[in-house]
Amino acid sequence: MKVLISSESYWPNKDGGAVFEERLVGQLIADGHKVCVLVPGVKWRKYEEDHNGSHIYRTASMPLPLNKDGYRITYYAASQVKKVLHEFKPDIIHINTMAITGEVLRRYAKKLGIPLVATNHLMPENIFMSFPKFVQRSKRAENLFWRQLVRFHENFLAVSSPTPSAIQLLKEHGLTRPLFAISNGVDTEQYHPIKDKSLPSKDVRLQRFTLPSERYIIYLGRVNAEKRIDMTVDGFAAALKKDSGLGMVIAGKGNRVTQLQKQCEELGVAEKVLFTGLVSDEEKVALLQHAQLYIITSPAELQSIATMEAMACGLPVIAVDIAALHELCHTGKNGYLIPLNDIEACSDAILKITGDPELQERFANYSRQYILDHHSHASSYKAFLDFYHFALKEARK
Repeated sequence: MKVLISSESYWPNKDGGAVFEERLVGQLIADGHKVCVLVPGVKWRKYEEDHNGSHIYRTASMPLPLNKDGYRITYYAASQVKKVLHEFKPDIIHINTMAITGEVLRRYAKKLGIPLVATNHLMPENIFMSFPKFVQRSKRAENLFWRQLVRFHENFLAVSSPTPSAIQLLKEHGLTRPLFAISNGVDTEQYHPIKDKSLPSKDVRLQRFTLPSERYIIYLGRVNAEKRIDMTVDGFAAALKKDSGLGMVIAGKGNRVTQLQKQCEELGVAEKVLFTGLVSDEEKVALLQHAQLYIITSPAELQSIATMEAMACGLPVIAVDIAALHELCHTGKNGYLIPLNDIEACSDAILKITGDPELQERFANYSRQYILDHHSHASSYKAFLDFYHFALKEARK
């Protein structure tokens, strides 16, 4: 099968969608399929390159407005779209972003009769958190986003999203196409627990870091506004008043690092919080394996690959009870769901888990087993093959 995958964020970007797409490309190639990728480049002009067995057509792009993370967005895609369709001749096209590249590709593919499927990774918060406050709070802007999202995805033979919660959102906003909940999946061989996590400072994989404590909690992911890490910091600061031996690691880069560092200084916890910046894959796994728990207070998650990776490493989870996080964090089984902006609940959850080794171990075991049972790479990949075959069958009707 010849599969063309298109997105507005791809390698070397490290957001959830980009990571998922690169993994799917690798799985398809390893399984003997031919894969081509159409995504924005890092230049104002179009160009091509090869990466891990796939050929990438890069569109002419510009920096994403109001975004400080270095993301770029296509401003002209027609020439690359026509070129890839002529040269690659895909059997099926998988579009992952509602944007210029996706819309241009959809229109040309429809004229040529090429089967189209899509995956949605977006919520309004992902878009609007870089905008002024009045836009973030605008119900009209939110409704406009959902209308446009549904209008775009009504043009596909089938649409996937990572979780049942994400699928339900699409249904509630009027999408009528066949819908598939397909997990992004986790590499459970790369992400796994270790037996001795008591001395992370002795782990050679972490030698470039000065950890704030041998007992630390962790957030790992994009350090952006929509992730609401300010709530995590407030909750940690409150917990630190009762357990001064705790530390916290915030791993990743984003547009809120400076503000969060200032917040830590104002709360008097700066020496107890390590901001790592971007980490290597090896460092990422080690940081997770040695942590006491993973915490995510983001209200804008359709799944959260980072949370699943933490669970695969055997970590309890604290998460806000919004969007799809309740599908990963099960209160009393592998962690605690807490209300958004409830600092006391956040602090209490941290102290309950870190203060009870038996509870921590029980939660850790549940996290690991849940990922093995429901979110392995193998099961996710099989589901995407079924997704493609469904669309190809529909196209022949």
